[in-house]
Amino acid sequence: MRQEQQQGGEFFKSHRWPLLTILAYTAISAIAFTPRLIDYLTEGHWGLSATRAFEFAPNALNTHALFGMALIPLFLLQPILGTRLMSRKFSTATKLIHRWHGRLLVLATSILSILGFYITYAFAANSDSITSVIFMFLVALMVIVFFIQAAIEARKNRIAFHLDSIVFSMIFLSVPATGRLIEAFMRSFGIDNTRSKHLVSIGFGFQVELVDITILVISSVPLILWSFYALPRCAYRSHPVKLMIAVAFLGLPFIAVAAQTLLR
Repeated sequence: MRQEQQQGGEFFKSHRWPLLTILAYTAISAIAFTPRLIDYLTEGHWGLSATRAFEFAPNALNTHALFGMALIPLFLLQPILGTRLMSRKFSTATKLIHRWHGRLLVLATSILSILGFYITYAFAANSDSITSVIFMFLVALMVIVFFIQAAIEARKNRIAFHLDSIVFSMIFLSVPATGRLIEAFMRSFGIDNTRSKHLVSIGFGFQVELVDITILVISSVPLILWSFYALPRCAYRSHPVKLMIAVAFLGLPFIAVAAQTLLR
């Protein structure tokens, strides 16, 4: 028993940064979306956190939101199972549960992201906000790609790469949650409608819609969070592509905003 506890402790010590990061992003999602769920259960609507996409795909957005909330406890359980797995030298049952639980999460997040693609399509067909469409599409795509990569790395038994891929996918999966927290912060400074198409002057005679400014601020989150995660672990050298993807995630909406501003 003591040996098993030592093995689990050593695994947590050597991988504590990714494990704690995964739990932190899951907790952020719970904090951001619990008030939204309470609004839905008590009032029958999503309250102030509803998006314009709700106008175009209400059923898909309801399913997407409720399904995402149901996944949060599963994301809390998975790293606990992984740590428990390493604390037992011959834990066939725990290994099996962890493996199938992981596969369930990959499938569930893929379904969640496919719903996100549909919502993006419905939004794109009824909106002229190119920036919003690019942003929503990239979030869904990144979640699918990097959860699949995490599953592949697990099959190769490359635990460090497996955890890094989960962290990167969780960064994108938690973007809607961190976005809502950012919007709440902006509202505290008197910016009541963060998704307004009201034009804001940025100097030099250029004006940008407020919703695009909000999207650009939220688009910087993956780059900031991945930098915060990767710098202490010197992970840039082993994951240079992830840094480029995080930069592109900010860069593409920025290009879209710049193009719309110049053409206005």
